[in-house]
Amino acid sequence: MKSERVKKKFSLLLAVFLLGSTGLTGCQDKEALENQQAYRQLGINKLGEGNYEEAAEAFQKALDQSQAVVGDMEIDICYYKATAQYQAGDTKGALTTCGALLDYDKKDAKASYLRGCIYLKEGEKEKAMKDYRNAFENSGGYEIYVSAWENLMNAGYAPEAEEVMKEALKEKPKKAADYRERGHIYLLQGDYAQAKKELDQAINQEDVKALLYMAQVYDAEGNSSQADALYESYISKNNSDTSTLVSLGDTQMEAGNYSQALEFYQQALSVKNPPNEQQIRRNEIIACEGMLDFEAAREKMLAYLKDYPEDEQAQKEYIFLQTR
Repeated sequence: MKSERVKKKFSLLLAVFLLGSTGLTGCQDKEALENQQAYRQLGINKLGEGNYEEAAEAFQKALDQSQAVVGDMEIDICYYKATAQYQAGDTKGALTTCGALLDYDKKDAKASYLRGCIYLKEGEKEKAMKDYRNAFENSGGYEIYVSAWENLMNAGYAPEAEEVMKEALKEKPKKAADYRERGHIYLLQGDYAQAKKELDQAINQEDVKALLYMAQVYDAEGNSSQADALYESYISKNNSDTSTLVSLGDTQMEAGNYSQALEFYQQALSVKNPPNEQQIRRNEIIACEGMLDFEAAREKMLAYLKDYPEDEQAQKEYIFLQTR
């Protein structure tokens, strides 16, 4: 058994750390760990900016710091690396990275799911479904079913997507998060009555995210006042959910409620290292313009251009703002 574990570890090192200059030390010193964390964060930032090749390079440099250690950090970096490789157009490399992870642990639900997504985007539905099923079997949660459903629907495989949802609902709920995700599934299927029943169970167990899904149920039913109250309740209890804050800001922008949109964007920016910070800051400026607060827009644009001088469109907009 020990020999098999060593073999798997070597397989992962060989396949995933192929470009690295790691030494077979068996342990990782403090400096290497700090460098690894820094390169990992750089890769995440580059991913958010859409610089996928640079992201993949940063993740590889992070792996180069491993010094032959294979732990949770290295595996996490490999997930990011595979994503960056695929987005950069290196499908073969992304599949190799996922394959190495699965050679190391065939029950790795995240690697199975990620590879399934790649196969699906490449039009290999059967391979995708095989990987998705492996992910379902080993994930122990409902969220992965929902993600697979969305991917299949977007790819035009509605029958397969609905089959995934049926499989998900066969799982017995055991905790608040399970009721919440079941409610989310019924919401996506348009069964709002059943969604409310499941979400009520989660909310009664103080599951905060269930408030968000319940708000979406009321939104779908056209009850905007109840939906708004639930959105506010959710944000007051979870103001670090940047993706939801940005979505709410975008919704308020579309409705012409610029001051409310600005509040949501600023809440999102108050979170440390928010994803897509550049886009959120652009939205913040647009909200100020919508409020006709051109002085604030100019100040924010000037600060924005110091951080993102390559944004030519923003440079032109700043010239316009100086005339207002």
